Amino acid sequence: MITDDTPKVLTAKNDRMFKSIAHGNNGKDILESILSTVFEEEVEILEFIPVELPLDTEDERKKTLDVLVRVGEKIINIEINAQGFSDITKIRNLAFICKLFSKHVSKGQEIDVKTKFLQINFIFDSKKSKRLVTKSYLTNEDGIYTENLGIWNIFVENVEELCYTNPEAMEKFRYILMLDKTPEELKNFFPNDNIIQKFRGEVVRLNSDAAFIREISEEDEKMIISKQEGSAEKTIDVIKNLLIKHMSIEDIADVVNLSTDEVKNIIKENNLDKTGE
Repeated sequence: MITDDTPKVLTAKNDRMFKSIAHGNNGKDILESILSTVFEEEVEILEFIPVELPLDTEDERKKTLDVLVRVGEKIINIEINAQGFSDITKIRNLAFICKLFSKHVSKGQEIDVKTKFLQINFIFDSKKSKRLVTKSYLTNEDGIYTENLGIWNIFVENVEELCYTNPEAMEKFRYILMLDKTPEELKNFFPNDNIIQKFRGEVVRLNSDAAFIREISEEDEKMIISKQEGSAEKTIDVIKNLLIKHMSIEDIADVVNLSTDEVKNIIKENNLDKTGE
């Protein structure tokens, strides 16, 4: 049997890779260049906001990228992610931006209405949208309720498609395009751009860090197991609800795409009777 033993090369499409590169003073100019592309005007990072959770290591702290920036005359607190796009991540993103805002508003204190709170997500799953960017705010029937809290999704694959045969667009969005390029691809991608070549150096460095790569691999494995467990729990709930409706084992098996024996085993292992109780 032939196997491919070539190590996988990670790009900044990986959230940990992205945040490790963009975090702190060493990544300040890289992140400013990326954000300036998003806002289409100069962005100045004022502060990398430390994580308040009791995390013991620098690697753990780099799992969150929270910055205070100046864009024109606006001061914006931004949380940044590189990720896929699903209903789960949308709920997670909304919960995080609300938490980010609420920690700045305490009872008895003046509410901060000057600082904007924005989450920027670089999405690497364009099947969910045909747009380059989506901008979401709290709304009511009269329109936007407040612009103090917002979520912007940047669909990187759509940006790549736009730039494929458009040199001007490629130059404009080059700092977004670099996120999903390997060191080899970055070598000749705007080779005279210091930001891109510095970014490439960081991608090479982290891909050569065995401890970093091992940690990411372990996280990916845990995520896969978590998703599998979540899928199994969902299947159990579906079977339980169908039993309550007195559906036959054969029909339930068709619905959940399992064999009748597998459905019977799930019922037995989870102590579900014919009523689903």
